[in-house]
Amino acid sequence: MEIGGLIGVFLGGALPWLEAIIVIPAGIVAGLNPVAVTVAGLTGNLLTVALTAWYGERLRRWWLERRARKVSSAPAAEGEPAPAPTSDRAAARRERIRRILNRWGMPGLAVLGPLGIGTQLSAAVAVSMGVTARRATVWVGTATLVWGILAAGLALGGMDLFAS
Repeated sequence: MEIGGLIGVFLGGALPWLEAIIVIPAGIVAGLNPVAVTVAGLTGNLLTVALTAWYGERLRRWWLERRARKVSSAPAAEGEPAPAPTSDRAAARRERIRRILNRWGMPGLAVLGPLGIGTQLSAAVAVSMGVTARRATVWVGTATLVWGILAAGLALGGMDLFAS
């Protein structure tokens, strides 16, 4: 039972929006070993954060190279239509994310990520805005570790409170 529960915590931590800060307390409340639950939940979460950042950086690089090739090979004739601009909605969303990163930086995105948009999406957004995969992984990973340990401590403290 313990191994199955830990595998479930690992997979739950790996899923976007389920997050380690949700599955760690759930595993502790379910009676699993708190240290093993914390390690399993954080490992699943951190693995997917690193993979998201790594593949996101490669996807961004491919996209930028593709765009550069398209722009350089675009016809210069007067009668040819210009390439379609990005939608106003997408541009507004990108600008909002850029403002958050400019104001709060990677630390702000990393700390708020697990609470709002999820750790994997935080890493993907950071990489899409030009942050390296390594830097995104370190920042989001560090914040995830802190949040996961805090969640485990709060779950244990809450269980002790109810056991008294």
